[in-house]
Amino acid sequence: MEAESFDLMGLPGSLLLNGQIINRLNLEDAAVIISDQGNALAVEVIEFLRLWFDKSETISMLTSGSTGQPKSITVTKSAMLQSAAMTVRFFQLKAGMNALLCLSPNYVAGKMMIVRAIVAGMNLITTDVSAHPVKNLEKDIDFAAMVPLQLTKSLEQSIEKLELIKKLIIGGSSISYQLETALQQLKVHVFHTYGMTETLSHIALRAVNGPDVSQSFLPLSGVKIACDERDCLTVEVPFLFDQKIVTNDLATIAPDGSFQITGRIDDVIISAGIKIHPAVIERKLASVVHHDFVISSVPDQTGGEIVLLVLAKKLSAVELFKLWQAMEEVLPASEMPRRNVHVDNIPVLSGGKTDRNGLKSLLAARSLIAEEQG
Repeated sequence: MEAESFDLMGLPGSLLLNGQIINRLNLEDAAVIISDQGNALAVEVIEFLRLWFDKSETISMLTSGSTGQPKSITVTKSAMLQSAAMTVRFFQLKAGMNALLCLSPNYVAGKMMIVRAIVAGMNLITTDVSAHPVKNLEKDIDFAAMVPLQLTKSLEQSIEKLELIKKLIIGGSSISYQLETALQQLKVHVFHTYGMTETLSHIALRAVNGPDVSQSFLPLSGVKIACDERDCLTVEVPFLFDQKIVTNDLATIAPDGSFQITGRIDDVIISAGIKIHPAVIERKLASVVHHDFVISSVPDQTGGEIVLLVLAKKLSAVELFKLWQAMEEVLPASEMPRRNVHVDNIPVLSGGKTDRNGLKSLLAARSLIAEEQG
């Protein structure tokens, strides 16, 4: 059933899962069959359907933990349906198409892929929640969602399998310069999403490749955005009952209504009285630093913070000299790091984003130890 002919005041009664129709009446029989098949992700879909088909009007879900510890929130099934319908309309998804599920239904991204398949009448094909979800893919896929790590590994190991997908949305974190560059030659039409659990998945999209490629996100129909007095993005979504969601994402909004995220307000570094946005510097450096890196800081005894280039690879003196020369070509003096630091592993949160607070704590502890030893 296509979204346009769907009554959002009621709940659809079935899902086409790996070619098998599952509804309220045959759910438990299907659960036994799927369990015997050993398809772990399909089993998780069944668990979600038990919640979806019950009498409750709401579902609880965990936030991604991309900016802190995951927390539980409660949302209405009606709102989930309307969010799914927005995506279905934007991508013109229809009954008979194939949708790929390779994200866990424990989080909003996986849940919403299931609901989109229900709303549009698509056949939901499950693979596995891994870094390389397309390795065993055999069918053409009309629509899929991944996190950047999954897309990166699929590009490296099975580009021919990846190109079985027609349209792909990427969310959960930013896309690196290297990944975005590699996607320009990919036949798959890739979109980067902006959203959060509280908005029930994405509320804005930007084309990463293809004829409409853009660095700016365009809100979906009906979504209202603005910047508050901190220059942080606020979002109003029609199906969330005019509730304004206030983010900590620093943004710039263009006259055409599109926007760019310049970083998070809680990540801003104050150095010599100047506000430094790590994400902005990282984007500028992405073309010249060819190893995993992060812009961070440690407290300065004279006040403020010292900006650091944190590298996940130890470089020789010659390599560092060449890197510093290249950095000076793309950064103004006010944004240049004062020092470079090597760490074995850059800490990440459960959602895949850099754990900037954890990294700062690690660097501060190392600085303190160095002072005591000195």
